[in-house]
Amino acid sequence: MSDKIVELVNLWHAFEKENPKAEIQDFCKSYLLGMNETKQPPIKFTKENPKSKVLGRALNRLSKMAVFYSRKNLVELELKTLEDFIFLRNLDELGPVTKKQLIDAHITEYTSGIEIIKRLIQLGLVKEKENPEDKRATMIFMTAKGKTVMQKCYPYMQQIGSVIFGPLTDEESNLLAHLLTKLDMVHTNLYHTQRDASLDELQKIIKTSGK
Repeated sequence: MSDKIVELVNLWHAFEKENPKAEIQDFCKSYLLGMNETKQPPIKFTKENPKSKVLGRALNRLSKMAVFYSRKNLVELELKTLEDFIFLRNLDELGPVTKKQLIDAHITEYTSGIEIIKRLIQLGLVKEKENPEDKRATMIFMTAKGKTVMQKCYPYMQQIGSVIFGPLTDEESNLLAHLLTKLDMVHTNLYHTQRDASLDELQKIIKTSGK
């Protein structure tokens, strides 16, 4: 057995001791991150800095930075917020839908979503039309002007992404994409299926569903 194989087995053995429920893919991800320890020391969760605090703070700040960066260019296209663009993009992907369907797809409070839709209508980017299947509801669709503005936004969105995620290597980007997509799928599903559940109930669902 070569020295490199012995080294790999020893690393797996040490990792398994600390993480008895971990799978091989978890070890691989941890190993890849460990290769970059010379650039940035690994983060250790402590009582003073638990996982929820460290991750929550980072995600909150990144979200605010995305909004901050977006204001530098989107105002030139008449859009006031990053959410204006996201609503337009979702509408383009979904096609004509009801206001509720668009708001649910965006995962936001109904009143906030209505204000965004009103703003897009006033800007001439979105229009309303009668719903042929339900006279009580109206459908909304993107106008030609809305499509033009949205297309102009894409280079800015790519630029924002380049600024925010530029410090990451390709390996780190792939790992982050995997982890965030996993969280997104889990919580989007909970939002649509367990919206009225309490935090205690949601916590139980997460624990029983496994990691």
